[in-house]
Amino acid sequence: MSSSTPANYVHSPEFPENYGDFRLISSDRVVFSFPRFLLAHVSPVFKDMLEIGTEYPMGQQAELRLAENFTTLDQLLRLLDPTKRPLPIHIDTIEGLLESAQKYQVERVFEHWEEQMKVIDEYGGIIKIRHPMMSFLLAMRFGRDELTTLALRELIRAPDKSLSLSEGFMVNHKAITYVYGLRQERSEKLIAHIHKFQKTIRGFDCCLRPGLALTKDVTPSLILQLIKEPSWNTFEKNMDIWSSCPSPVAGHIRGSKVVFNDWKAKILEEEMVLPEIPKYF
Repeated sequence: MSSSTPANYVHSPEFPENYGDFRLISSDRVVFSFPRFLLAHVSPVFKDMLEIGTEYPMGQQAELRLAENFTTLDQLLRLLDPTKRPLPIHIDTIEGLLESAQKYQVERVFEHWEEQMKVIDEYGGIIKIRHPMMSFLLAMRFGRDELTTLALRELIRAPDKSLSLSEGFMVNHKAITYVYGLRQERSEKLIAHIHKFQKTIRGFDCCLRPGLALTKDVTPSLILQLIKEPSWNTFEKNMDIWSSCPSPVAGHIRGSKVVFNDWKAKILEEEMVLPEIPKYF
């Protein structure tokens, strides 16, 4: 450590002394050396701060003391420097990183985060979202409309375990209530398919009555699963059980698996629709 570095401070291992001609000092006393021109190029806020910067004696680098801690600043600077490899997105630190990106107006951070949250489903070819509840709330807070709607679509059909958030995460209660309301609407629509199927069996020939008894056995479990995961995926996981139930179609009996396929197109089409985001959010 050079004599120009204050006591009790340490240098960043990724951005060591003389890596750049400017110092950024984190709130927990870690010194990051970074190229001044690059800071000014990627962030209009840093550019303004550098133009107002103080002149330092010969042999000392100009510096800025920032409110961000080591973890946040390290993640941020790795994304700003094209020669560095970005760190993986972590649910416990992403909130702080995005707050710093908004503060310093660094669009690249948001673009990288959105890219990392999107996954293309290999079977359906549709975009799914990692950590959908966290992504939804953060995207909404920072005005990322595309990711907001994609994450909300995912939340409507996702397993209930996907609704969890890490401890201490800033929560928008109106938004979460809206999510649960949409999930309830979707599960009610899916459950209506089952009730319609049972009603059809009741009105048909007595040869179908054994199927009614079987649907009564499996229906409570399926309904509970649809409440927990209101999607076509839940029907598909129960296909083997339902395939043994008879079904009246076009005057003859077919397996319920065929009936499920009749529902599939409609349900999957609805799952593809991007939901609206209320303006009061």
